[in-house]
Amino acid sequence: MKTSGILLIVNTLLLVVIWIFTGIKYAELPDVIPTHFDFQGNVDGESGKATIWVLPCIATFIHLLFIGIKDPNSSLLNVPQSFRNERTLKLYLFSLELPVMVLFLDIIVESIRVAEGKQTELSDAVFFILGTMMMIIGIGLIKSFREGKTKSNG
Repeated sequence: MKTSGILLIVNTLLLVVIWIFTGIKYAELPDVIPTHFDFQGNVDGESGKATIWVLPCIATFIHLLFIGIKDPNSSLLNVPQSFRNERTLKLYLFSLELPVMVLFLDIIVESIRVAEGKQTELSDAVFFILGTMMMIIGIGLIKSFREGKTKSNG
């Protein structure tokens, strides 16, 4: 099985876990839950518990969007020319999606734990996950710059 296929399966399983975990915990949540955190991980915004469904919906939209990208030459894609074939594009997109799904899962789990009083703030895991995502984006940017230099010199 190709790496992109494995990543697709892992991303899909993470999405399923996000929905199941949220569904299981929803009934036990207080009426008001934390929905926004500052850079130190402290709660600085709260809303009704129904807002817990926003992140699973966004995660589902991203997942379907990445699956639905079929044309690697679409002008809407900002990826290096070397990524503009179906195999490489899917690998890049699903690699980028992985930390996004992990980030959404972590934020949901930690938000629920804060709402339940089991922790007081978000952990530093969020920053590690964001760093991983930025590294993947950075790889794409570096490849784009290198390809641009090669074209302008050649």
